[in-house]
Amino acid sequence: MKILKGTSMADGLSSGKAVFITVQEIVIPQDKIDPARAEAELEEARRAFKESKTQLLSVLESGTAESYEQIEIISTHLDILDDPEIKNFVETAITKEYDNAASAVNEVFLSAINHLRSLKNKMMAERATDFDDVRSLILGHLMQMEEDLFKDVDEDTIPIFEEAFPSHISRLKELGINGYIAKHGGYTSHASILSRALKIACVSNIPDLDKYVKEGTPLLLDGESGTVVVDPDSEQLEFFAQKLQIAELIKEKNERLRERENLTKDGDRVLLNLNISLPEELDAVDELNADGVGLFRTEFLFMGRDTLPDEEEQYQTYKKMAEQIAPKPLTIRTFDLGGDKLSDIFESPHEENPNLGNRGIRFMLSHPQMLKAQLRAILRAAVHGNIRIMFPMVADVEDLWELRHKLKQYADELYYEDIPYNDDVQIGTMVEVPSAAINSDLLAQECDFLSIGTNDLVQYTLAVDRGNDQVHRFYIQHHPAVLKLIKMTADSAIKHGKSISVCGEMASIPEYIPILIGMGITELSLNAAAYYKVKQVALNCDAELKETVQNFDFGVSLSGVEHLIYSQLKPYQET
Repeated sequence: MKILKGTSMADGLSSGKAVFITVQEIVIPQDKIDPARAEAELEEARRAFKESKTQLLSVLESGTAESYEQIEIISTHLDILDDPEIKNFVETAITKEYDNAASAVNEVFLSAINHLRSLKNKMMAERATDFDDVRSLILGHLMQMEEDLFKDVDEDTIPIFEEAFPSHISRLKELGINGYIAKHGGYTSHASILSRALKIACVSNIPDLDKYVKEGTPLLLDGESGTVVVDPDSEQLEFFAQKLQIAELIKEKNERLRERENLTKDGDRVLLNLNISLPEELDAVDELNADGVGLFRTEFLFMGRDTLPDEEEQYQTYKKMAEQIAPKPLTIRTFDLGGDKLSDIFESPHEENPNLGNRGIRFMLSHPQMLKAQLRAILRAAVHGNIRIMFPMVADVEDLWELRHKLKQYADELYYEDIPYNDDVQIGTMVEVPSAAINSDLLAQECDFLSIGTNDLVQYTLAVDRGNDQVHRFYIQHHPAVLKLIKMTADSAIKHGKSISVCGEMASIPEYIPILIGMGITELSLNAAAYYKVKQVALNCDAELKETVQNFDFGVSLSGVEHLIYSQLKPYQET
């Protein structure tokens, strides 16, 4: 018996015998063609592209795609097939270089794949698997390949891939497979995203996997912990069986919890929204029955590119997302970027400490074309759903006034250009700079909602870089100074009748939920993985809790606050 540790890509439990999925390297003929045959060879390539497209469209039209993520990934693959640049390169290789169709397709796609894998941005490097997937699809039609990679796979096996493609994950779902292993893979790859959406457990990047696992080796896979048990003994098998039973009980409990209203015991509603970074994560709103999206981090639009996303691209993205969850709110945080994150797009002066430099709305105001494109796109997309705008790194009311002025200016432009837009969009500010919390009374009068970003608020209040291991022990989210600022902000919002939310990490930690609700926080925006635990704690809260927190003196020491959270409020933390 041996326990191997890897990286969790998708939660879940699975058991079975190892089956190595070996993708045979396609033998591509390298012969040059007779120039007289160029047109016929080009037609062969076009046929393969067309058949590949038809195959993907049939999945969409048949309704067999089981999630929004799967539809999005198929759409990405269709976009690759329709990419005019790819087609032009293939045509040139055939008609000018006289490559045969298979060789032309292979070389063009390998060039794109190698380019993506060379990028510093991890997420874009992971997109190389999408091009590899499409490459295999086209070559399969071009060379009439009928190899079945999954001939030895059944419900009692755990497939092991060198690197999983999205098409592999769709096939695993069809076969009823609950888990798999990938020797290589990233959390944000489309294969991993699809695995989470389809509830297929995955562990990746396991050192020495080949040393301990052979074809047919019995395995227990735990996607949550990122572990694989090799040749489990009776004790491990019993423990795993218990985990399966517990997981089933938790699933049943969560299904019941999903249908309950988000009401505290004294009848107050607490809105539970999700934090997301990718459009593919939007399915979780319906899956969990969440109240909406409290934070959409739009920075993903910049990842791994050498051009800025224009207004139209952003409009289409926001529109599609808003339509999917309407009438629930989609809270779009404007780009929280700094020059250090955009060095591939344009030159920016080096900053010794970017976190205290030109980032967030400071950066956007200093790059007005970026701000204009994003705000115009949001105003246009708001016609199609319930969109809210949230500005990061607001320091005081003057920042908000300037942003409101810009928004009004862009709305007027759209009006005179006769482009449909919605100017009745709720505007909120993130409270993550101590000055914003201290000035929250003024901010609450000038905006529609406040959302506390506790990650940066802790960092700036305690002068602690949360990414620095040497001072990590000083990064205390429940420090009394931080809690005083949260309470101050909540009081300001309540005073002026504005909604108040917490969208930082604290909203995903069950121990902190009672004190936040007790302070008067009416909305929590959290990670999907913590949703049911947080919901259960919120349902436990009552009037007595609120009275206890409201009467608490946050001017006490850290130990005094910890006594409140971990002793007095502990009964409310049951999940």
